[in-house]
Amino acid sequence: MLLASSTVYAATPAETSEDDAAVMVEQQIDSKTDKPPSWVDSRYDQITERGDKLATWVDGFFNQTRSVEDTASTLIRIRPQYEWDEDNGSDWKLRATGRLELPSISDRLSLIFIGEDGDFDQEFYEPGLVEDGSSTVGVQYRVSEEEHSRIDLIAGLKAGPKGKLGTKYRYQLPLGKRNRFRFSEELYWIGGDGFGTLTRVDLDRSFGNDTLIRWANKARYSQESNGVEWSTLVAWIRRLNEKSAINIAASIRGETDPRYLKSRGFSASYRREFLRRWLFWEVQPRYEWRKDNPGENRNGVFSIDLRLEIVLGEREFN
Repeated sequence: MLLASSTVYAATPAETSEDDAAVMVEQQIDSKTDKPPSWVDSRYDQITERGDKLATWVDGFFNQTRSVEDTASTLIRIRPQYEWDEDNGSDWKLRATGRLELPSISDRLSLIFIGEDGDFDQEFYEPGLVEDGSSTVGVQYRVSEEEHSRIDLIAGLKAGPKGKLGTKYRYQLPLGKRNRFRFSEELYWIGGDGFGTLTRVDLDRSFGNDTLIRWANKARYSQESNGVEWSTLVAWIRRLNEKSAINIAASIRGETDPRYLKSRGFSASYRREFLRRWLFWEVQPRYEWRKDNPGENRNGVFSIDLRLEIVLGEREFN
């Protein structure tokens, strides 16, 4: 009896200890889940929504440079490009964009480089470090991140060379299963040019699993600009399969000082992965009605771009 009794009493503390340990594990799990999600986690949760997932795929597949800034890992894109324009003739360009993580220094710090590109309207989605087409290299420091927003500090060196300092706020929100709203505001200073601001507002809506309508707007004002320089674009984007897609867009752009419409036009592009998962080719014809100065006549101009692109790093558009 004594032995049995002691066995019973010996087992009770052990069971209690196991129960306490289980409770402690549950409390630790609960405490972790109570933490606010990071920018990367929230982006992952958001792209599970059908509309935002398609919009994110479009950004990555069509090489919108903002996807380089927002990516959660190292990503480098190299693009040789041939351009032909009725007014300006032909030209070859080699452009590289990328984001390199610097974990040995800080998890919040990354190196960003963006190569020289075209005019304000030609690369409509150019973010962050580029607002006038010149090449830039710089560092980006993530100041804060919330479920739907993020704030970064940017320090870089532009072609010239000219120093650049700035801060950028981004807000992204899925609206139901088929819509996504995106807003960003950047305040910057460029040596020799002064201060400026760049505002972007995008609205995406998906139709089914493979079609996206995008309305994208941006406005820039600086001490060097002609009043407010603005652009607006509406694009119909269709994913044909996981290796190819088409993008048909109409856009206009203008200035407020003096107030006039600089150009309006249409473009179409076809992009396809080939041979390797990291290799793409793209063709983009474009027709625009341009007016470089208020007193000039508007001219219709045809142009076409042929691109080859190498993507190194983790793709976010699988």
